[in-house]
Amino acid sequence: MSDFIKSVVQEVMKPYQKPKSNPITAKPPQTQRREYLPLKEMTVKEKIPGINRPNYQRANMDKRLSASVSAANIDKRTQQTKPVIGHKSYEGSGFQAKVNAKETLSKLQTISLVQGKRPAGTNPSFLSKESRKAGESKLIGQTGDGIKAWLFQDLAHSLQNAFQRSLKSASIGVITSERCTVSQLFYLNDILRENPSLKYCLTWDKESRQSFILELYEENEQNLLNAVKNFYKQASQRTYHPVQTQVTKSPSAWLTKQLDIKASVSGAAVLEGIDYYTGILLADRYLKRNPIPSAGFSFEKNYLLIHGEYDSVLKVSEDLKKEAQRIN
Repeated sequence: MSDFIKSVVQEVMKPYQKPKSNPITAKPPQTQRREYLPLKEMTVKEKIPGINRPNYQRANMDKRLSASVSAANIDKRTQQTKPVIGHKSYEGSGFQAKVNAKETLSKLQTISLVQGKRPAGTNPSFLSKESRKAGESKLIGQTGDGIKAWLFQDLAHSLQNAFQRSLKSASIGVITSERCTVSQLFYLNDILRENPSLKYCLTWDKESRQSFILELYEENEQNLLNAVKNFYKQASQRTYHPVQTQVTKSPSAWLTKQLDIKASVSGAAVLEGIDYYTGILLADRYLKRNPIPSAGFSFEKNYLLIHGEYDSVLKVSEDLKKEAQRIN
């Protein structure tokens, strides 16, 4: 027997040997299809009589199915027992949204109204009224002892001749007093020093036989108003004690002329509220205590004038004021 025949016989005699797959056309082992019986059929076929073999896979599946059914029933019962609560909650949120929308709209309307409303100060009729009021003449103030102050603005042309001098400005300030005092000259001296452009007309009597009248003229109405208020404030802030002093440093030529001071001085002071002879008494006492005088004296009907070096004048005026208060 040839070798070929022997090989054929050997292959036929091996029935239990697995066939080899074609390496080109055969499917890979992992992709080959395997046929499985249905679970129910397999369970029946595999069931052996007399042997109770539990199917754990089927039991677990039944448990999961029953749990899913129970959860669905509970959720269904919850939805059936709480439909009203859910409806109320929806209505409440809708109502709140409506309220918030109304409040927002109301706020927007309020803001729009406020922004659209014209302030009172921008009203044309209001502005014209205020302008007229600002240009009106007014009484600045008055005291119980007869001191008054006015500010006249935008005077009518027919009224301009009613004052003591012809006006070169549209406004005029006036201060009057029932009696003349020497301190009024000191107040005016300070105002003229602070306002070089200020013009004035003064009626003043050293003997106080007539009333005090001061007219002030200034083109700048604000400066004029400040000057009138300043003078009135100083004239009205007098204490109840009758004895008063007024002191100035480096008096102007105008003031020294009004006070009739002949010498050049750096300070001047007046002691008001005393008569002519009381002034002499005070000066005599001072000179006896100070043989070398450091200040000069002038005696007037209603005041005592002290002049000289400023520091000495200031000290003498304070000492004599205390002395006069003890006498009175």
